Amino acid sequence: MQLPPFDELKNLANQNPDALEALRQQLIEKTINSASEDLRRRLRGLQFQIDMERQRASNPLSACLRISRMMHEHLHTLVESLNTADTPEAVSGHSTMPAHLSANIIPFPLRIGS
Repeated sequence: MQLPPFDELKNLANQNPDALEALRQQLIEKTINSASEDLRRRLRGLQFQIDMERQRASNPLSACLRISRMMHEHLHTLVESLNTADTPEAVSGHSTMPAHLSANIIPFPLRIGS
């Protein structure tokens, strides 16, 4: 099942919102079911959070803003995780990570003119 063209979705929203909601749920289920078994549980949890934000919202614009805020918070968490490798403890080699999770980083000399 593919997403219908925008104009068709717009007409569906105006004329039959229940059918649009059913289509939305079918597409979400198809997407989740097409994911690997490992990811399905996480995707269902994420979809639950999105659905709860939609329910709490007083109107569609508010729902959009709530979900957008949620996405930005997750992105911020990801950026923080990626930037922890640049912390002074990571650079100095003094890490609080267990030995089996850490590794020595060997710098390669820069070759100019090769």
